[in-house]
Amino acid sequence: MVDDSFPSPRTRYILPFMKILVIDNDSERINTLKSLELNGHLVQAVGTLSEVREFLDSSVFQVLVLGPEQISGDPLKAFSEWRQSLAEETSPWVVALGAKQDAAAGIDHFFPIPFDKIDVVELPGLRGIPPEPEAIDYNAALGICDSDEDLLREIAEILIKDGPRRIEKLTRGLEEKDWKAVREAAHLMKGSALNLAAGFLCTATQNLEQAGAAGNTPLILFWFDQVVYEYGRLENRLKDLIGGSAGLS
Repeated sequence: MVDDSFPSPRTRYILPFMKILVIDNDSERINTLKSLELNGHLVQAVGTLSEVREFLDSSVFQVLVLGPEQISGDPLKAFSEWRQSLAEETSPWVVALGAKQDAAAGIDHFFPIPFDKIDVVELPGLRGIPPEPEAIDYNAALGICDSDEDLLREIAEILIKDGPRRIEKLTRGLEEKDWKAVREAAHLMKGSALNLAAGFLCTATQNLEQAGAAGNTPLILFWFDQVVYEYGRLENRLKDLIGGSAGLS
């Protein structure tokens, strides 16, 4: 199942770097891998590939970690077929937990178990693949503003000012299980993301809005984490913009 443990209010605005999806059912391994969040990564966990396959491509995970049960039989076959369907530039780095298996197609690296919080810092892929794509398409955002850089700065300042309040509203909606409030807050953030050509935040807020409309608690929690993470990335880049970084390059 999608991890439906209630998320505490979080301020993951410290240089987010990688999105990591863990497909495993072992809570101890998952908790150890989640310690990577202390380094600024986003770590989410589900029990099977089928639970997230419908939106896995749109969330653009850089690292995919497969538990031991996922690297044999039907689960491995389903995974291999999914990975072969991806374009090279959208395919994640895949790490399997356990001993190396020659027949495990589509797996980039095997990571021995058991492991602890010190071991997991060296998880393959964290340093060997490119970081996340840009949180904002600067040229598209400038085009939305009719090439007015001052207007773009003003919009960026508004989002930086309003963003934390909207995250707080989302968190309060989760605490109170007020899915209407979650849906409305996600909708407002989606509008801000569209104004800034922030595609990843737009995707996350749109999925959160849809999950809120459906009252799907596990997916609401899943996409809430994505929204917080993507807002953090966008906020960092907008601060660069306001500070004078040309073109956010």
